[in-house]
Amino acid sequence: MKTFVLAALLAACTSSVLAAPTIVKGTGFIGNISSQGHQSGGQEYVVLFDSTKPTPPDVAEVLTRIQLSPDHADVKYMFNNSAFGGFVANMKSHCIDALNAMEDVAHVEQTVAIKSHALQSRPGYPWGTQRISSSDTVKGKAKDARAFTYSFDDDKLGAGVDIYIIDTGVRTTHRVFEGRARQGFSFEQNTVDGDGHGTHVAGTAAGDFFGIASRANVWAVRVLNDKGSGQSSDTIAGMDWVINNHNKRKTEPGFVGSIMSMSWGIPGIADTVNKVILAASDQGIHVSVAAGNDNTDACENTPATNGGSKSAIISVGAIDIEDKIASFSNTGTCVDVYAPGVDILSSWATADNHIEFLSGTSMACPHVTGVMAYLMAQDVGRFGQDPKALKEEVLSLARKGAVDGSAITGDAKLLVSNGANGNKKKRGSAKWVVVDPEDNNFEASDVDSKLVLRY
Repeated sequence: MKTFVLAALLAACTSSVLAAPTIVKGTGFIGNISSQGHQSGGQEYVVLFDSTKPTPPDVAEVLTRIQLSPDHADVKYMFNNSAFGGFVANMKSHCIDALNAMEDVAHVEQTVAIKSHALQSRPGYPWGTQRISSSDTVKGKAKDARAFTYSFDDDKLGAGVDIYIIDTGVRTTHRVFEGRARQGFSFEQNTVDGDGHGTHVAGTAAGDFFGIASRANVWAVRVLNDKGSGQSSDTIAGMDWVINNHNKRKTEPGFVGSIMSMSWGIPGIADTVNKVILAASDQGIHVSVAAGNDNTDACENTPATNGGSKSAIISVGAIDIEDKIASFSNTGTCVDVYAPGVDILSSWATADNHIEFLSGTSMACPHVTGVMAYLMAQDVGRFGQDPKALKEEVLSLARKGAVDGSAITGDAKLLVSNGANGNKKKRGSAKWVVVDPEDNNFEASDVDSKLVLRY
């Protein structure tokens, strides 16, 4: 888990139209064509204003151009933050034509479906934390191994970093979060993670026992439903909330920076979603995204298409415990780094002490999110709010020659690293052991063990 116009077209948003006007950029107000007003219904569209204009238009004023108002039932969201402006509304073709003719409107795009990038598999034990902190391949089997060592140089472990899990929600009461997780945005009144995907992702990024940055803050941004799917409009609304909250949090003591972690994708390219992600990055918000689970070119899907040399966004592919590119992982020039993404154990949403194994680039992405938070807290001045500098550091620390398997030409095949070399005697090295459920009060939840592609 979209565009605008001004004068001769406002009547085109009506139930009766005398003629089909030629769309000319700069016209667009419903005027010389007779009209009965906005006709309710139509498809849902995302409209984004042209942020390059010296003075962006007022949302309410633009709505009046097509005979809508902020309180109209067809208007779903209004965006007015420091990064982008626009709205989401149900509209018919004549309104879309009018909007597309407006010079201050950059994008008008129909809402598209979004799904999480996850595969589900049977219970086992974790290994990802060791791989991102060791120069050596992890020995053993992902589902059978009992204990792994997570090495690190800095025990701040992401303290002061806000990680926004833009997903199915997060079970914030789960004991792995130790009170560091809180509810942020939800596209509906319900804030419960009824799917489990978001809770699992959050645990890998910042959970105790299973996470990389186990002192970072977690914010639940619920944009996907209980089936792990959703709409691009809700996702944009979630990012709008993140940008506003980021700007608020910047003034608070102890704030280091923000990361949007997004383990989902859109089949194809969604310009409005890409624009909003890049706008957030320009505001100093770091972004990590899953490369996708279609075993194809990551550049062909949003948001992974923003990876590579195109921007400061970090796109993540998946490897297994043998350092081989996962059979499902997208590859190519838009993949920046690879991370553990097969048989990953993390927190689960069915109870505060439930854990589960999932596979997918969804699971690889939060490993990188955690590394990003770790590095940000380690050097706030260099990386706290500079996405470009942090991406350069992530790529610099990444292990070359470690990733095996075929990939599309141009893929650098880098393995993410926190910079540690897996020295168990090194100061700051901590041993993380997952023991039997009855010993540690954790247990594998009773979920279907069949592999299910959730993309």
